Amino acid sequence: MEEKNNKLYDWKKRLSSVHMYSITMVALALALGFGIYQYKQKLNYRQYLQNRFQQAFYEATTYVDNVDNLLAKIKLTKEPQQSAPIFAQIWKEAAAAQENLGELPYQHASVSSALKFLSQLSDFSFSMTNKAIDGLQLDEEDWEKVSRLQMYAQTLAKELNDIKKDINDGKRIDWEEVEKGGEEKLGKEGATKITGSLSEVSKQFQDMPQLIYDGPFSDHIERMEPRMIRDKKKITKEEGKKVVEKFIGKDKIASVKLTGETDTKAEHTIPVYSYEVVLKDQEDPTIAIDVTQQGGMILWMLNYTDKEKTGKELTLDEARKKAEKFLEERNYPNMKASYYEKVDSTVVINFAPVEDHVIMYPDLIKVKVSMDDGEIIGFESLGYIMMHHDRKLPEIKLTEEEAREKIKQDFKIKKVNLAVIPLESKREVLCYEFKGEYENNPFIVYINVESGKQEKILQIIQNKDSVLTQ
Repeated sequence: MEEKNNKLYDWKKRLSSVHMYSITMVALALALGFGIYQYKQKLNYRQYLQNRFQQAFYEATTYVDNVDNLLAKIKLTKEPQQSAPIFAQIWKEAAAAQENLGELPYQHASVSSALKFLSQLSDFSFSMTNKAIDGLQLDEEDWEKVSRLQMYAQTLAKELNDIKKDINDGKRIDWEEVEKGGEEKLGKEGATKITGSLSEVSKQFQDMPQLIYDGPFSDHIERMEPRMIRDKKKITKEEGKKVVEKFIGKDKIASVKLTGETDTKAEHTIPVYSYEVVLKDQEDPTIAIDVTQQGGMILWMLNYTDKEKTGKELTLDEARKKAEKFLEERNYPNMKASYYEKVDSTVVINFAPVEDHVIMYPDLIKVKVSMDDGEIIGFESLGYIMMHHDRKLPEIKLTEEEAREKIKQDFKIKKVNLAVIPLESKREVLCYEFKGEYENNPFIVYINVESGKQEKILQIIQNKDSVLTQ
């Protein structure tokens, strides 16, 4: 009997060992599976950034090619009505090239030279468009500038296409290494011709003349500083870390790590400290955030956590209220939501401050909200940091009724605001904002309060997922 009990005990012991072993193996498998999932998510995000930068580079190259072609064409025009639409197209293509090139994570002065050129070209073309629309002939000096600009456009197009050819030949650009290592690292590793080609652009553009003319672009605009932080002191990296903790909420954070900083000598950039944040319920960094070195303001934030679907979705009004509360708590008061775009289960809402009943459209802040739970997962304040300041608004010389007379009679006005709007020239004007409909389509018409000039007409593009303008 005793022997039987011992055997039963041994059998139970072995069974218990097997059971515990099985549980341990299952736990290890689950942990490994979760680790692999997190690793794949991180790789997916890195791949997403690689693809986005690659797309921006290819699009910038295409737009520069178009500019080069259009500058060649316009030299064959004779009358203002012939040159006006081509100058308008150059203005549009140059601005698009500048936008895409500016997205690349490459802070070297050579890219700044290209951005400066595209900015000048865009504004010059805008000025020439207005001149041609007024029926004025371009003079000899104007055509000389067109020839010079074409020469620089050819240089930029050639160098960008050289890089593109290298990519097509299999010489991949690792944009993360570009961002981390900069020119020196790329030069040592010989990853691509990006350094040599863009440096060649910088050399060629050294003698590019300033385009000074009675138009929207001038040298003082090119040298504009971010107005919001212009007179603020430079903060330390540790102070920047505290800014991050306050913005996200110290109680939510497990750790904050500095990942880089911008060269303060680089032109056309806002020097920042870059951080990555690990939240308390996460093992890996899921938030990337930039803090301006001067003034310590949040320039950009993205939470790239892959959220689980809840099956519920906030309304757009609920998402807007979440964003407004977020801005109010972070000392951005009196912000008015304007346009939005919904993508998948998120919505990006544009906000502009309202001061003395005037909407300040240049000072835009973008907030990205998760429609699943209302969490703020994205923030960008470039417009606000660049343009927000104490404005001395001009005297209103037209009454609202006088401004209405500047608009077609069959335009059905539904709402009127006062608003400061930015022009392509980087100047600002105070306008009456007339929102309404024409032929059953929604439009916004802006009438200058001083001159009565019709400054802009925007069509509102509205569907179930967005309200945008063009």
